[in-house]
Amino acid sequence: MLITTQISAGARLEFYEPGDFFRLLDASFPVTITYYKNGQEIALAEGVGEGYAEKFDRQEFDRYTITSVNAQTIQFAARLGNQINYDAPPTGDVNILNKRGAMTQNVKTVTNTSAQMIAANPARSYLLIQNNSTTGDIYINVAGAAATVAGGVRIAANGGSYELQDFNPTGAIFAIGTIASNANVIVLEG
Repeated sequence: MLITTQISAGARLEFYEPGDFFRLLDASFPVTITYYKNGQEIALAEGVGEGYAEKFDRQEFDRYTITSVNAQTIQFAARLGNQINYDAPPTGDVNILNKRGAMTQNVKTVTNTSAQMIAANPARSYLLIQNNSTTGDIYINVAGAAATVAGGVRIAANGGSYELQDFNPTGAIFAIGTIASNANVIVLEG
């Protein structure tokens, strides 16, 4: 059954029909759906939006309720023995970012005294730090302050690495090591 209906803010709609599949086709705001069998609640879907679907494999429902905090028009389908698909095109603005660009690769030396390892870079979109030392761990601080062994992010010896892809700090990155001089730290930055 395909239903399009209005729901008032704070209202609860109740439907008596058997089914084992439900799909919310259209909703502007989240809704909560409760499924029942023989008067007992068997499933609850809280705060679901457009595109939500649920298939019951082991049992069916004989009643369901829909509640909404906001007033809105909703459209949904409930089925017994059949499943439906609903592929709606995306709406709104879509931004595609070009992730290609220049990359630098440098070998850095980290000592047992905190120092700036990587300068501030407001255009940083990628960062990889790899510790190729066989004996010394390093600790970094990506918040632009001195690094400490007790409060830094540990990058273990023998190839341990730290990678940032989607969100990158733009400030200076500081490092400290557990050995006097570690000249085996690789930094890739883009």
